[in-house]
Amino acid sequence: MVDLPIEAKSEISQSYHRVSFIVKCCGLYPLVTDPEKRHRFGYQILNIVAILAAILGYGYILVHYSLASEFIRHNTGSVIIQRMVDIFHVTRYAMAAVVPVYALLSLNKIHQMFRGLEEVNVLIMNSGDKLIRSKLSSLDRYVRIIQLVALIVPLSCVVVSYAAFSHIPVGLGFRISRLLCFFSYAQLWTQPTLIVLQAGGRFTSLTLILRMYFPTTPSCGGFLSTTSHTETVICNEKEQLAVLKQIKILHDKLNDVVELVNYCFSVQITFCVGLCFVIGVVCSFGLFRAFIYRNELFYMGVLNFVWYMYYLFFVLFFIAVGSKITREGKRIGVLVHKAINCASSSAVINELNIFSQQLLHRSPVITCGLFVYDWTLLYTMIGATATYLIILIQFDVSFPNLVNVNGTQTAASGV
Repeated sequence: MVDLPIEAKSEISQSYHRVSFIVKCCGLYPLVTDPEKRHRFGYQILNIVAILAAILGYGYILVHYSLASEFIRHNTGSVIIQRMVDIFHVTRYAMAAVVPVYALLSLNKIHQMFRGLEEVNVLIMNSGDKLIRSKLSSLDRYVRIIQLVALIVPLSCVVVSYAAFSHIPVGLGFRISRLLCFFSYAQLWTQPTLIVLQAGGRFTSLTLILRMYFPTTPSCGGFLSTTSHTETVICNEKEQLAVLKQIKILHDKLNDVVELVNYCFSVQITFCVGLCFVIGVVCSFGLFRAFIYRNELFYMGVLNFVWYMYYLFFVLFFIAVGSKITREGKRIGVLVHKAINCASSSAVINELNIFSQQLLHRSPVITCGLFVYDWTLLYTMIGATATYLIILIQFDVSFPNLVNVNGTQTAASGV
């Protein structure tokens, strides 16, 4: 086990804990996560009480401000949209109830995940290469920018929402519930995104190390050569075998981290994708009705579709990060086979073949168990949204819309 310095822990863990603090304020994460404290009986009771209080609080918001909101009732314009909005709010409440409970049960796995990632980080940083250190430092700055965006974007959406609905007589509780919804969704996506991004940066570092110690073009011949990425160093067979052994260990540890990420955040990510899909269907159908009827709800339909872009943004960013880590895993395999073609030592070729088998059996893939997070998921969501949109349009012909019903009732009353 590697003895981790304080600096190594601050680079990775602190960025995650800053996001976790916001999620704790939203009631979607256990309050006490310290490994030395959370096993004590008093802190266990505190975590359970906090989670139960959050579940009850979200239930109150669901009943009082979501399902019973007159603002929502008078601005949907369709019975189908009303039912779909109700499904969205119930799904959001289910997420608020299930995610903190699952996070509480996964705290040990989360600790193991950070421990493994920090061990890999220490070993890579000890390689002494300036290029790798520079890239990891740039990644840390990129992580801080993502955290800042995850704070600014929800706040901006709340400000825009307040300005757009300033003429609507809604209470403070309704606005607070929308703020909580925007912030919790953004931070729940930021949690796994940061970890996957950090793991992907370490896979990229392994690619750079492999390029440095093993020639990948036939013209190299084992001598010093310049490539588009880095410079291949001159080393003997013994040094190559030692470096390759270290790379295999680091690759195995990083795959352990990826598997723990899939385990710890599978439920959380699944609910977030489900929310995005439901609101995508609702807002697409509302936008269709807005363009067809061209009534006073046109502005509302366009604005709701803009809110859908907010939810979709985090899904697309996570898909991009998940696709990158899979792409880096495949790139390592390509470099290994190029190194086999250029190697002259039978011992090095044998070890590279063994590493190739390891890459075949253990490839980094971000998944929640139901689907893999790559760009095919986006195409599947688009296709499913289009399918359900066609079904809803067909059903909409069979259901009287609220505008016509209200108009009929008004005419019948003689007003």
